[in-house]
Amino acid sequence: MTPYTTEKVGATCPPWAILSPKGNTLYLYFPTSSDSSFPEYGGSYSASTSPVLAFDVADLDGGIGTTADLRDAIFDMVTEDYCEFNVEVIQTTTLPSPSVSRWQIVGIGTDSQAYGTGVLFGLAQDVDTGDSDGQDYGRVWSASFLDAYGYTGGPLEGSDSTLARWGTAIGETTAHEAGHNYGLSHGYSAPKAGSSEDAAENHVMATYPTIDGDDRAGLDRHFSDTSYEVLAYNIGLNVETLHNWDFVNPNDQNAYGLQMKILSHASSLSIGWYYQGSLSPWTNPSITKLSGTESFQGDTYNVFEFEMSDPKSWSGGSSGVAPPAAKIHVGVSFNEPDAIIIRETILLDNADNPLPLAPRLFGYDAGTADLSSGDFSVAIFNPDSGGNASQDLILSNLEVFFVPRMIDIETMLDGAELLGLNGLPIQATRIKDTGFQQGLEIRDKASFNIAHLADKRSVDITYDCPDRISDTNDTHIPYCPTGTQLSLFPSTYVYLIATAVDPSATYWDPQQQDFVTGELESKIFYQFSGFIPDFNENGQDDLLDIRFGNSTDDNENGVPDDAERSPFFGFEIIPAILIFTTLLIVSAIYRRRKN
Repeated sequence: MTPYTTEKVGATCPPWAILSPKGNTLYLYFPTSSDSSFPEYGGSYSASTSPVLAFDVADLDGGIGTTADLRDAIFDMVTEDYCEFNVEVIQTTTLPSPSVSRWQIVGIGTDSQAYGTGVLFGLAQDVDTGDSDGQDYGRVWSASFLDAYGYTGGPLEGSDSTLARWGTAIGETTAHEAGHNYGLSHGYSAPKAGSSEDAAENHVMATYPTIDGDDRAGLDRHFSDTSYEVLAYNIGLNVETLHNWDFVNPNDQNAYGLQMKILSHASSLSIGWYYQGSLSPWTNPSITKLSGTESFQGDTYNVFEFEMSDPKSWSGGSSGVAPPAAKIHVGVSFNEPDAIIIRETILLDNADNPLPLAPRLFGYDAGTADLSSGDFSVAIFNPDSGGNASQDLILSNLEVFFVPRMIDIETMLDGAELLGLNGLPIQATRIKDTGFQQGLEIRDKASFNIAHLADKRSVDITYDCPDRISDTNDTHIPYCPTGTQLSLFPSTYVYLIATAVDPSATYWDPQQQDFVTGELESKIFYQFSGFIPDFNENGQDDLLDIRFGNSTDDNENGVPDDAERSPFFGFEIIPAILIFTTLLIVSAIYRRRKN
C-alpha cells in the first residue's frame, strides 16, 4: 500500500481523549541546560544517556521556528500516537520527580550519539514485556537527525527542513522509545499475516532498514494492529464502551431533542465522546446528576439525565429537527469506568416536553464468563425489568466482530466502512458460531456464545530470540526481551450490531398520513473492550497461570481450578456466572403518554 504521509492522515487527538483520566504518565523532558542528573543506562550499548544536553532549536535549524514551537510539535505527535491509550503525555523543561506510581521520562536533547558507522536516534531502558516495570527512562538524540539527514539535498535540509518535518522525526522516535518501555518490539511493526493492514513503514515501531530519512521526517506514523493490541493489554485503553443507536421518530410531530434517564453507581458521570456526523440533528450533549436514587432489579443507583438538543445541520431535515418518521442516529461514551443503565429514552417537542411516543430497544451487556464451562457470552435483554415484558421484541439480526483497535464512533453506522481514529480501515473478524437464529423472539433475555476462555489470543508471543531495542540509521543493538506478551480476551475490542423489531409498534406512517400498528425496526451499534482474565485474583493472566503451572486446569476450560466456584446445590446445579463489566439496559418503549 502507498505510505500515508502527514498530509494524507493528519489525525489529531480529540479533546475528550486528552482529558480522560489516565493511569500512566509519559513525560517529555526538554532540558534548558545540560542535565547530568538524568540516569545513565547506555553503557552496555556503547552509548551515553547522560547528560541530556539542552534542547535548543538553534542547534538544528533556527529558521524553522522557536524552541517552544518545536517542543509543541513533538508533544502533539506523541500525544496523537498515544491518544487512545491510558497515558497522559506531559512536556516539561525540568526533570520530573513523579509522585504517581506509573511513569516514564524520555529525555530529549539537541545532542547526537555516534554508534558504529552511523548515529543513534534513541534508546529505551528496556523492552519491558507486559510493562511489568512501572517506572522507565528513555533517551532521544535530536541532533543525530541533523548528522544523518542534514546533508545537502537530505531529508532535513533546505526546503525539507521545516517545523513539521523536524517535529515528526523527533516526535515519532520519542513515541518509538516510549513504546519499547511499554513492551513493544520492532517486530510489532510488521502488518499482521494475511491481513490488508498498511505497510510497516507507516508504523511507529519500524526502524532501519524498513524506514529511511524521508519516512522518518515525512510519515505521520501510527501503531500497528499488533502494537495497538499489546499497548491495550499493557497500559490500558481510554475508552471501554461506545454506544450508538438508530431509531425512528414514531410521532406525528417533530422531535427537537432527546433525553435519557441513566442509572449508575458512579458519583458523577462525564461525557467522553459522542457521534457528530450527518445522521444526527443534535450536538453538544450534557449530563446532570439528579437528586435522589432509584432502585432497579434489587439494587440502588444514582440517577442522571442525559440530554442532546442543541441543533446542528444534518441529512434528515432542518437543523435540530427530526420530522415524523425520520430515522435518527445518536452515539455516546462516558469517561467513568462504572457500569451504566440507560433506563428510559424520551423524544422532546420544541418546548422540551416529552412526545407521546418514544423508541423501544434491546438492552445488552458487555459479556459474561461462565466459570464452569469457560464459555464467554453476550446477552440481549428485553427492556422491561424482571423479564415481565408486555410483549416480545424480535432480534432479527445479530453480528459480532473481533477488532484489533477501536472503531471511530463516526463509523459505527449501518453499512459504513469501519475506520479507526486515524482514518484507516479496521480489520474486523466476524464471529459466526454464536448460536443466533434469525427472527428470535426475546421476552426475557437470550445469551450468545462468542468465545471460550481457552481460545488462542490474537497476540501470544514468548520471547526466545534476540530483538533490537535501539533506533539507529544503519545498524541495530541486539537485545533480548524476556517473558510472554499477550493481548486482551476475547479481542482488543468486540463490535456488536443488533437489529430489534417491535412487532406491534404504534408509529406515524407519512404515506398514509395516519398512525399504524406493525413492525418497527431499531438498531444497536455497540463496542466494548476486552479484558485480562484473572478469576483467581492473583494479579496474573489466567492463561499464564495455567501455561506455566501456577494453577491447574484439569477440565481444560481456560479457568484455573482454584477459581471455579463451588456449585450451588438445591433443586438444580447452577453454573457460576461472573458478570465483569458494563451492563447496559435500554428501556425505551413505544407508548402513548397521557397528557
